[in-house]
Amino acid sequence: MIYNGSNGSLNLYYKGLLISSFGLTNKKTFNKYEYQGEYLILKSMKQGFNIEKIIKLLTHFCNLIYIKKKNKESIRRSDHKFFLSCLFGLLKLKIIDNDEKNGYLIMPKKKKITLEI
Repeated sequence: MIYNGSNGSLNLYYKGLLISSFGLTNKKTFNKYEYQGEYLILKSMKQGFNIEKIIKLLTHFCNLIYIKKKNKESIRRSDHKFFLSCLFGLLKLKIIDNDEKNGYLIMPKKKKITLEI
């Protein structure tokens, strides 16, 4: 399901599959969502995790969510939010590229067409 906000939607893909969608608004901006990945990395490093361990954890969680989505199992909203952080963390660390299989797609809000007769 794609969630639209007043400024469009942020759609997250992993291994070619649409995993999550978040509405974009004036308060929930792309930059705010993107920062969550960086924040997760910084917080993990402060807790003593090294980069290799962080990469393994982020990748593992993304793979778990991918399998759930592929098997059409339910995914909690909190897991979607954590997936967002993990995906942006992997993008920030350049483990995955924002391409046709992995990453994000920003879709602007559809413009309403009015017909005058």
